[in-house]
Amino acid sequence: MAYIQPGGNDGGGPIFDTLAQFYVCVAIVWTAAILGGSAFLIVNRHEQCIRIRNLLLALSGVACLHVYWILCMVAYSMGGQYPCAAEYWIMSIYLPLGIALFQANSMQLLSVYGIQEKLLYTAQQPYRPPFLGRAISPRRFLAQWKQMNLVQRTEWGIVVGMIVQLALSLSIFLTSRKFQSFGTFSQHVSSEQCRRGPEWIPSILWQLFWSWIFAPYVLWKIRNIHDIHHWRFQITCCVIAALPGSPMWFAALYSTTDAWAAINRYWVPALWFAPGIMTMEAMAVFVPCYELITSRRQRNRILGELQAWDEMRSSGVTKLDSGASHSKSETSTTSIPEAYSRRALERCLAEDSSMLLRFAAAKEFSGENIIFLNYVRDWKAAWARITTTKPTYDWVRDPQYHRLHFFKIALEIYAACVDLKTAEFPINIESRIYTDLQAVFGDGVQYISAAILARGAANAGADTRVYRNLPDSYTMNPSSHRKKSSAIVVVDEDTHALCLDDYPHENQSIMHIEPRVPNTVAVSPVFGNGVFDQAEKSVKNLVFTNTWPKFVDSSSDLSVHFK
Repeated sequence: MAYIQPGGNDGGGPIFDTLAQFYVCVAIVWTAAILGGSAFLIVNRHEQCIRIRNLLLALSGVACLHVYWILCMVAYSMGGQYPCAAEYWIMSIYLPLGIALFQANSMQLLSVYGIQEKLLYTAQQPYRPPFLGRAISPRRFLAQWKQMNLVQRTEWGIVVGMIVQLALSLSIFLTSRKFQSFGTFSQHVSSEQCRRGPEWIPSILWQLFWSWIFAPYVLWKIRNIHDIHHWRFQITCCVIAALPGSPMWFAALYSTTDAWAAINRYWVPALWFAPGIMTMEAMAVFVPCYELITSRRQRNRILGELQAWDEMRSSGVTKLDSGASHSKSETSTTSIPEAYSRRALERCLAEDSSMLLRFAAAKEFSGENIIFLNYVRDWKAAWARITTTKPTYDWVRDPQYHRLHFFKIALEIYAACVDLKTAEFPINIESRIYTDLQAVFGDGVQYISAAILARGAANAGADTRVYRNLPDSYTMNPSSHRKKSSAIVVVDEDTHALCLDDYPHENQSIMHIEPRVPNTVAVSPVFGNGVFDQAEKSVKNLVFTNTWPKFVDSSSDLSVHFK
């Protein structure tokens, strides 16, 4: 850590003066806080605001950076006992890997936003075949590379880069006389001089690349994203905080002025990375914790207000007496809880959920929930249409193959929104509900997987749903009677694809698609019109407690939904 003992003597023993005690205390307190925050995130990993962040990738980056940070904090107290070879490997492995993982996690925002944008346009989650376990050929690798998202490509780039970094670092370590008696270049020098020279260039170049090239690129790519999680703001703070580390470390090591020598006595050069690392850790751990806590408080507050409002309604307090009138403020006060109510959500989903869908996808990154609810709504409406027009229809024998067709459409819904293998952004439901649905559709989803794989990499990003004109029995689309409002929730025009006119199939029912499942598929004997009831109830409750209050708060004109 490029330590220089106070007084100018290099190679001294351990130090435990007041400054050393301060460094150690800060390390202990901050480590305990990071561990506590990480544990809190792991326990609540199924919450929507945590689930979208790729917690494993984020905490892996934090762990690597924190190991390096701790070694920086104890470098002063270790004095000249800190081995130069140990610092070399720490600088070559932990710091670059931690920064690379953190930047890969920053790409998660762009990946999630891209998936949600695709949901709005195609109304389905495209399937990406796994990269591993496929035939080995350059053509196959190129196709699989095209099917990866930005995070997956960055992760593979990190793997390749770290392999190169490790091989290069090992080669330098074995050929430099600074680290052992044998070698082909350099000479054995003091511990202070050991930390200077061409051996450190690869680690510095790696850090400069991630901090000064890749990080600004990420900022440029996410510049138009305005999510309610403040994810972009967190990444911006981390990038800015990480920029000075490498230049200041380089200046502290190679400057020969007396001013830098005085600073290096008490602030070792590696500590210039500490402020940036602490900022990155705080943004990755504590900000999501704070968001989760505030989200729960908001949810509990709204639920409490709704409960009190329901009690007032049941007691008749809010009813107008004959000849009595309420002031404008009183009317506004009593209408606000109604806007957050479950009845208001049901009306929005039934009449026109386009605004809610755009908010969920562009702001909260939970558009898959609204997509699923819309699919099930139209699917049930079509089933009810058959029952209404043909009350004596034999669904068991199914002479006109209505039951088979509904099963094929339900299988498409399951593959696009529920199945963990085929849905790129599956809905978040309880394991019990998922197991029940898997028992019904698990055997049939293989047909869709095969159809997607056969599609080929050339059409990986295309809309694979084929719309057609179906019999009148299926065309009872609930959207046909839903009113289209000219007022929408402002989403800051995040991308061109979020414009209203860019969705050619927005008013198409799920019943209008051409299923990719053959007629030979076996229909489960327990299949019926209530197969999605439990999943629908679970997702709708998730939307009601998380997305809906935020949507209402963001909307300036609630009269569109609540009249």
